[in-house]
Parts: sequence; structure tokens; C-alpha cells
Amino acid sequence: MPSNETILDLENIDKRFGGVHALNNVSFSVLEGEVHAIVGENGAGKSTLMKILAGNYKPDTGRILLSGKEVEFNNPHQAHMAGISIIYQEFYCFPSLSVVANVFAGKEIIKNIFLDEKEMRKRVCDVLNRMGVKIDPDATARDLSVADQQIIEIAKALVYESKIVIMDEPNSALTDKETKALFEIINRMKKQGITILYISHRLEEVFQICDRITVLRDGHFMGTWEKTKTNIPFIISQMIGRKLDEAFPKRSTIHWEATPILKVKNLSLENSLDNVNFEIRAGEVLGFAGLEGSGIRELFHILFGLQKFTSGEILYQGNKQDYSFSDQAIKAGWGLIPANRRDHGLIMRWTVKENITLVILKRLLNAMKLIRRSAVDSVAADYITKLRISAGSSDKIALDLSGGNQQKVVISKWLATNPRILLLDDPTRGIDVGAKSEIYNLIQDLSKQGLAILFNSSEIDEVIGLSHRILVVRQGKIIKEFNHQEAEKSEVLRFVSGNFDYIEDRKFEKQNC
Repeated sequence: MPSNETILDLENIDKRFGGVHALNNVSFSVLEGEVHAIVGENGAGKSTLMKILAGNYKPDTGRILLSGKEVEFNNPHQAHMAGISIIYQEFYCFPSLSVVANVFAGKEIIKNIFLDEKEMRKRVCDVLNRMGVKIDPDATARDLSVADQQIIEIAKALVYESKIVIMDEPNSALTDKETKALFEIINRMKKQGITILYISHRLEEVFQICDRITVLRDGHFMGTWEKTKTNIPFIISQMIGRKLDEAFPKRSTIHWEATPILKVKNLSLENSLDNVNFEIRAGEVLGFAGLEGSGIRELFHILFGLQKFTSGEILYQGNKQDYSFSDQAIKAGWGLIPANRRDHGLIMRWTVKENITLVILKRLLNAMKLIRRSAVDSVAADYITKLRISAGSSDKIALDLSGGNQQKVVISKWLATNPRILLLDDPTRGIDVGAKSEIYNLIQDLSKQGLAILFNSSEIDEVIGLSHRILVVRQGKIIKEFNHQEAEKSEVLRFVSGNFDYIEDRKFEKQNC
């Protein structure tokens, strides 16, 4: 259990960016050795507050006290030397360097003008042992899994004996198994007296790993609660200022007798997919459930023309399709919302309107082949209204938007193409509960309008709650189909994780999986 000693006090922290009041008189305390969750919708002020603690920003007013002593950070180095480290959602590994070199990057130990490689290696091994993990300290970062790269980020904090470690969505790219291992590391750190500030949108995990929960809303402090004295619906109501119906929206009615808009037959890709067969009708939400690396992402990329398949066929509206390039898929009526919106969905330095109209620019040219600026503004304004994008202006840079609003811009870009089929690859990853609810409703609205939607999510509840049918994919094969009436979470998870007894003739026998 955490001690009763306060290690961090935030008093009346205020921060403005121009006309945006990012933090408004925020005050709360953190106990030594606790895992303290900071939750709130995108734009609530979480990241701004953490960057103030990490020395990236200075507050306009207010005080920070560490163990009762006031501190002031002018840069991240000062915060680090005071014992505060931050682990960002996007890792900062040097892929060609070793684990040791990454941990000490920019803070190398020097002995007699030379690098003290022996001492650095010893310290890294000590830290890895403290975390209870086995990673070769001489391994090259590019050869490590995402989970092991996350461990490198944690090791950077522990090798310098940080007292407070800030974790920003630390498991957003991890599998369930890797997340469990991360939580074991967090518990070890807690037992060693390290305080962790844990930022996450996954409230189930917050209640699993954290001791207390602080809620921010629109830059204001709403309160701090012990997890044993509150619950998820209450925390959500504090985050968004209203009660949120946790149920998913009602599914549209599907005409099952209708001809499928898409048929996939015996589709294979070497080392990824093995004789995949399925079909989907207009208006249907077809869910895909599987672990990271199951082959779902490769399937979506093949359908969108980003990868070539080895064998099989794709029949779209009755015609055989073999897209060599994604622009062919786009012209045929396909849209893809990728899992990584920052790298693959948006041009982060472009404005909202430039991103929304990127794919349809040819439609917005005048007779002289020049872009009609009024048309660009009109399209952008239309989708900003339809999807309730909080941007202030269509001229705002995508990088400056919250995660939920960035995702709405990505979706707008593809809706502007008037697609007939949408591929949604983990569309709610890293966004808050309010934005998730809006996207759930949008998916069902699009379904009612007749769009065929292929839907993949790292959250199994979403796949079950939104889909008409669910296909479980494991090791490149579709191993089970559920309709939504029979899809119990425990049963879907049993097949996703491989805890089933299965043979080709659909009978079951006992075997080790």
C-alpha cells in the first residue's frame, strides 16, 4: 500500500495558450509509492499538466512542491535531476543502438574521458533485474518487440532512481499478455516506493492497477477518489459532465437475403493469412477479433491495395478485384481508417481542412485546374459540423488537436470520398470515452446508410457491441464465426486466446493449443 506521506503537491496550477485556458487553478496531492491515475477527456489538460511536471512547460501561476519543498523547472533536465521522469506514448528509441546505449542516450557515464561501458551495462542489468524482466542489454532496439521497447523507456527512468514516473498511455500498443507483464512491473516499482502517475483512457485498467484517481475536465480539477470508493460510471460522469449510456447504439437491420457486396475466397498471404473466406453485405458491420499479429491488419491492407496477396480472390460487387495500388481501391469506393492515425492517417503539420480534403482535391479543381478555396472551406466546414470536430477553425493544425478530434478528421477525410466500404482498424484507440461514444454512434449511422463496414478493435467489448457478425482470426485463419446474439465475451476471448479444442471438421477434441 502507498504510504501516507505526500510526495507531490500541485497548488493552483494555471496555464494558458493564447485564448485557450488549458489548466484553471488545478490543485491536488499525490502520495509516495502510489499508482495515481490522471483521467479526463482529450483536451482536459492531462498532457499539459504532465509536461509542466516534466519541465517542458512552466505554469503561468501556481506552485509545485516535492516532499514539501517548492521546486521550479526551466527544462526537462531539471525535472529529471529532481527525480521526475516521463514516459511518452510514442517511444524515443534509437533503433540501431543497443539497450544500454538507449537507456543512457544523452546521459552517458564518462570515466577518464572515455565511456564507462562496464558501469552502464551493470546499471542496466540491475534495473532490468529489479523489474523482473529478461532482456539482453546488448540487443539492438530494432530487434525488440514493442513491449520490450516500452521496458527500455521505463529503464531510462529507473536507472537514475526517479522518485516519480509519469506513464502516458503506456500500453496503447501492447497485447493483453504484454499489458499484464507491464502491470507486474508497475507493481514491482510500487513496492520499491516509486510513485507512478498513470494516464490512460482505459478505465477498466485504471481500476485494476491504480490506487487513487484524479479527474480533470476542461482544465479544471474535478476531484480525487480512492478506487475502492468509486466506480467507472461515476468517474465517466465526472470526466464528461453528464451520464454516458454505456450500452452500444442499436444495430441496423440487415437484409441477409441480399447479395453480398464483397466476397473473399481462399485469400492467402505468405506467413500472414491462410485461406481466408468471408462475405459482407451493404449496411453490415463485420467485426474481426484477434490478437496483435493475428493477420487482421494484413487483411485490411490487402483489401485496400497496400499489399499483394499470394493466392485467392476478392469479388467486389460481383467483379474480381486485384488492387495493385490504394488509389484503385479509393476509386472503387473503399476507405481505410488506419490504426496509427498520427503516422498513417494524417499529415500532422497540415490544417484540418487540408487533411479532410486531401483525397478529393481533384473534385475541387476549377476549369483551370486550380483548387477552389471556397469549395475546400465548404467541405471542411460540413464535416466539422457533422462530426462535431472541436477545432475552433478549419485552419487549425492537426497536431494541435486532441486524439479524438484527430480521429474525427481522419474519418471525415474518407467520408468525403463517398465510400461504399469502410475498413476501420482500431478506430477508438487512444481516445476518451466521450469521443468513443460519438464514433460508436457514427458507425451505426453509416451502417444504416448502407455502408459495409469491416471493423477491428483491440477492445473486444467494442467488437461484440458494434458488430452484426464477428470473425475470430488466429494465426492467419478464421477459426470461428459468431452472430451478435450468441457472442458472449468469455466465449469470444476463449477463441481469440487459443483456449479451444478445434479440428478441421468442426468437431472438437482435446489438444494442447
